[in-house]
Amino acid sequence: MNLIILKLAFRESGMYIVPVILILTGYVLLGQDPLPSMDNIVTLLAVLLGIFLSWRSFADYGNVRAFLFSRSYSPERFFLVRWLFGLGTITATGLVLAAIIGFGIRQSVQQGLFANGWFPMIRFEELRVLMCYGFGSLLAYHTTLYFMLTNRFRSPVRRYGFSLWLWRLVTLLLILYGVAVLGMVVTIIIQEEFPYEMVPISATPYLFLIFGVPALLQILIAPWFGIYCYKNQEIES
Repeated sequence: MNLIILKLAFRESGMYIVPVILILTGYVLLGQDPLPSMDNIVTLLAVLLGIFLSWRSFADYGNVRAFLFSRSYSPERFFLVRWLFGLGTITATGLVLAAIIGFGIRQSVQQGLFANGWFPMIRFEELRVLMCYGFGSLLAYHTTLYFMLTNRFRSPVRRYGFSLWLWRLVTLLLILYGVAVLGMVVTIIIQEEFPYEMVPISATPYLFLIFGVPALLQILIAPWFGIYCYKNQEIES
């Protein structure tokens, strides 16, 4: 049963996420400039990956949604398997990027094709680019997921008591996401001023605070929020 839901999620999102993953992998492998902690292109591609995963996997346009919710699997399982598909895709892509950098594949390509003099000096320093990939993709994935679910769950009657507090809580996460975007702008300015310093290591704790806390909170809240919406939303007949 889980395999059926996974196949459906990939069929809906595959034509969007596969090109993004290939471009991202190609950029990390072939880009000649050192990869800083907050790389603009990696961040952009990571955000696109997160958006496409949520938008396509949870879309259910037309009469498809009524059909899917009439199947034998429970709403909880339906949501959780879809959600884990997105998290698994983001994690697997991050592990591939880590292997390309950490195992020296990027170094070999750079030295063999471009005689890049930055290597092997910066080989392991470039692993810090995974921070912007992970935070960018996770924040985009869960923020888009929030809008996808609430779009199917619009009803003023439902926003009282428990659901009202739920709405306020998720709104707070969106505010934190706005703070993260502001932090990203500040980081980009730093990068423009010091393009080859890859953002000082001393700034790493602040980047984790700005980006990591919202991302962690979204991961913790998403299953609760998603299951609640899936169990209580009205399905067209």
